[in-house]
Amino acid sequence: MNTIRVMKLVLINFKGQKHLEVNFNSDVTYITGDNATGKTTIMDAFLWVLFGKDSQNRADFNIKTLDAEGKAIHKLEHEVTAVIDVDGIQTTFRRCYKENWVKKRGAVEPVLDGHSVDYFVDDVPLSKREYDSRVYAICPEQLFRQITNPAYFPSLKMQDQRAMLFDIAGNITNDDVLNSLITISNKHDYDPLINALNSRKSLDDFKKQTVSQKNLIKKEVSDIPGRIEENNRNMPEAQDWDAIRAQIAEKKSQIQDYDAQIADLSKASESVSAHKNSLRTKINDNLNRIDTLKREVRKSANEEYETWYLLLQDKKNELSRSEGSINSLSGTLEYQKKELGFLNQQKQGLLNVYHQLKEEEFSVNEDELVCPTCGRLFDGDGYASRLETMKNNFNNKKIQKIDANVSEGKRLAGRIEDAEKLVAETEQKLSDAVKLKDGLQREIEQMENHKPEQIQSEDAEKLLSENAEYQTLQKQITEWTDDLNKPYSLADTSDLRSKKNDLQLEVDTLNRELAKEDQIIRTTKRNEELEQQLRSMQQDIAACEQIEMTILEFMKAKVSLVEQRINSAFSYVKFKLFDTQVDGTEYDTCECMVDGTPYSDLNTAKKMNAGIDIINALCRAKGVTAPIFIDNRESVSELIPCPSQLINLMVQRGSKLTIN
Repeated sequence: MNTIRVMKLVLINFKGQKHLEVNFNSDVTYITGDNATGKTTIMDAFLWVLFGKDSQNRADFNIKTLDAEGKAIHKLEHEVTAVIDVDGIQTTFRRCYKENWVKKRGAVEPVLDGHSVDYFVDDVPLSKREYDSRVYAICPEQLFRQITNPAYFPSLKMQDQRAMLFDIAGNITNDDVLNSLITISNKHDYDPLINALNSRKSLDDFKKQTVSQKNLIKKEVSDIPGRIEENNRNMPEAQDWDAIRAQIAEKKSQIQDYDAQIADLSKASESVSAHKNSLRTKINDNLNRIDTLKREVRKSANEEYETWYLLLQDKKNELSRSEGSINSLSGTLEYQKKELGFLNQQKQGLLNVYHQLKEEEFSVNEDELVCPTCGRLFDGDGYASRLETMKNNFNNKKIQKIDANVSEGKRLAGRIEDAEKLVAETEQKLSDAVKLKDGLQREIEQMENHKPEQIQSEDAEKLLSENAEYQTLQKQITEWTDDLNKPYSLADTSDLRSKKNDLQLEVDTLNRELAKEDQIIRTTKRNEELEQQLRSMQQDIAACEQIEMTILEFMKAKVSLVEQRINSAFSYVKFKLFDTQVDGTEYDTCECMVDGTPYSDLNTAKKMNAGIDIINALCRAKGVTAPIFIDNRESVSELIPCPSQLINLMVQRGSKLTIN
């Protein structure tokens, strides 16, 4: 087991302590004094140097020294040094909190610009991360607070307390609980529970699932008697079904007799109807043929006009296309002539430049005859040589310019020749198009002057009346119409049909009554199914209730095992981890008890000893001890045995701060 002890604390400008050095005994140290003399400050300093927090777990508490008006005294460094012994090896931790003063541009005096913290281990400066790592290697902060403050554990939430206790006791598996319950005789009762646990389903979820399933089945069971009763109420009364079937057969036979009589009488009527329908078909066929003849006669009479009209439209369409072609060619010719004019302008420009180049003469620039080194004119041979060079350069450049001008002129001449050919071709096309247009206009005028006669509708009717086929068709229509209008006597079957319909209504009524037999059979079968379902569901409810009993037994057994194992870790306190609701089910709790009295009802001394007992158990479980700060130690006459270093903070009226 690792043993952590604080051997020495040095406070400098910490919470009003200008300089305080505290030396601790290795086992028990008493720190006495009146209220506000600095006892709690020592505990805060110890926790701050390690974790940067006070005894109340606050990181933002004030550590600065205050003046008489309660204002912070500036430009002081606040420092705590702690010498920690771990299994005989001592390490010095130092944390220094200081103000950062900065003189800003234009300001007369420096201003406070935040704070900084320096960290040292054995006087070696470290980063915060390195410092925290060294502290963590001794003991993690959370565990340190758990094993140094007797009031820490009881202040935690119930869930956190339970988690710590279960951590101390170790894990109790489901197999451990089942082994304490299962026997040869009841093994199968636990099969559903074992299967649920093996499928990683939580006990609470399995319980909720079972209760939900049972309640659902109970609801369905409660509905079944009402459904059976409703079926019985809606079930028709039994009748002589054989007698009804005999009546139906007799009436159907009478209906067949009526159908035979109606069929015999209808045959004659059907023959007359078929004859009339045939006449109507023939008349319609002749009328359709007459319409066809009208179209043929009208078309034949106007054949010359139609031919002329179509040819005239073709000529007009061709004339329109010719006029469009003329407009297009005219636009093209105009553009081509403009392009040719532009090329000729370019040609003339090149010719003018050519004459200018030919007439250009060499002239002397005196500046070019000046020596670039001395700034004087060349003389003698130098002058002549320089002049000859200048003249040769001029002639060479002149020849180059003329050659370039001639070359460009030749190229431009080729383009002009191509442009002149295009203009000539377009002018010829335009001339041909104009001739074509003029010819078409003359043809159209001639056709319009020789328009054939158009036959009108009344003239076509006259021609049609003289047609032999038309006359034959009209004669047939007259004969067939007269035949169609002749009176024919039809058989009257209305009385027979009325009697047949009455019998059919009686048959339908009897069939509806007979259908009640099937309804009774279906209802009886459905009630039998519902009763079977009811028996099956009652068995399912019993199975769910059996599972609930096994779950309850399992939970009670687990409660017992858990409480036994946890409470075995303590000598002074006992924990109540489960309680029973009104319905008999268990729920989670965590109540520390001393001699049957809840922690909340204990006096100060018993609360202190309860906290120490809890710390002892935590230390045994984690394999480490650390200094325990016991506040208000004057309220406790005797403490239970404890292997940890004890630092007793005791109030002594009228006394200064004393360390023994």
